Amino acid sequence: MVVNVGLLEICITFIFFLFFIVFLFHKKTPKHLLTNWPVFGMLPGLLLSFNRFYDAVTELLEASNMTFGFKGPWLSGIHILLTVDPANIRHILSSNFDN
Repeated sequence: MVVNVGLLEICITFIFFLFFIVFLFHKKTPKHLLTNWPVFGMLPGLLLSFNRFYDAVTELLEASNMTFGFKGPWLSGIHILLTVDPANIRHILSSNFDN
């Protein structure tokens, strides 16, 4: 039995699959935290709040207990740890790390 699957059916299936994945990601991530997208990392969420960047970062740090790990796009090497926790800052400044 031969099954003819056209390009249109494959595209429609792929689009529904992407919508399902996006819906699944948004259910797991609280609204105040950034979503880590598969290829783009957390960059789209940061760019959407660009006009109120400092307020968004402050809300993000408050929601994540004053320390947040930002992951950039794949293969970019952008992985940033943001912290405003005084205990973490004291540890970083007072420790002697070997480079």
